[in-house]
Amino acid sequence: MAKRTTTRSEYAARNDLVRLCCYVALVLAGVLLIITNLLPLCGVEITGRIIGVMNMIKDIALLIGIVFAAYSFARAHGKVTTIIFWIALAIYVACVICGLF
Repeated sequence: MAKRTTTRSEYAARNDLVRLCCYVALVLAGVLLIITNLLPLCGVEITGRIIGVMNMIKDIALLIGIVFAAYSFARAHGKVTTIIFWIALAIYVACVICGLF
């Protein structure tokens, strides 16, 4: 059975997704830092469902941004590292969904 190779267009598409997710995570992190840290210093208190949704989107984008690099590292370093990767990924996703971060 032949090993499937990744074509250049598949690699480029995946790389663009990672870049987009990293960009979204960075922008949302900056906006959320301003909203949650600087505005209360000015006397403006902003909380609510919108902030929670923005935090969840940021966390998911961050996850997608780092998961590809972490998975390739884990695969290169053996079975134990890959198992630890999947456990950590499951814990992170569960915590994001439950709102623990």
